[in-house]
Amino acid sequence: MKLLFIGNSHTYYNAMPDTVHRLLEATGQKSHVTMLSAGGKSLTYHASDPAALFNIRCGKYDAVIAQDRASGFDAASFRDGAKALKELADKALSRFFLYMPWAARDNRAAQAPMTEAYHGFCRANGCSFAPAGEVFSRLLLTQSPDLLYREDGNHATPVGSYAAAVSIFYVITGRKRILRVEEIEDPGVRQGIPAELCQRIHTEACHMARLYNG
Repeated sequence: MKLLFIGNSHTYYNAMPDTVHRLLEATGQKSHVTMLSAGGKSLTYHASDPAALFNIRCGKYDAVIAQDRASGFDAASFRDGAKALKELADKALSRFFLYMPWAARDNRAAQAPMTEAYHGFCRANGCSFAPAGEVFSRLLLTQSPDLLYREDGNHATPVGSYAAAVSIFYVITGRKRILRVEEIEDPGVRQGIPAELCQRIHTEACHMARLYNG
């Protein structure tokens, strides 16, 4: 599976796309990952970026996974950028997915409208999204924010980025059954995240992927 990640720091922090790659490899799926990301950039920026346009048109990717900015999220701008990128991916015969990040630690109320925008766009345009922000919401019911958020209250810790990668994994593979981390070379366990926590993240990510994408 050849993947193109498009986004900003919520994509490149902690080498998150590499964790997706390692999850695919751990489940017997060969993959190749390319990332185009720049701090703070939106989907409208990427929709006019020559590097993104060239890669989508000529890279022969199986899937394009695009992430809009979380800080200063604007639903109208998001829809414009997502629509432009999806049209390019469709023409290139690449599946198009969105990856929804998380609201800031001190502005969790912003998660609901972000989720509504991503979900609404996908329902209207026949695509799916990885609801990482909602996985964060579920984990925060029982976990300290410090587990997922770095000191700046915006970016992810390694655990937070692992949760994002697992969310993406379930959506792009369409997997409906929860993986058992003890049965694979799970990258979270291998980097020292407790196996019980990794299993909880898999459970929440699988459930949220099914809830929002069917």
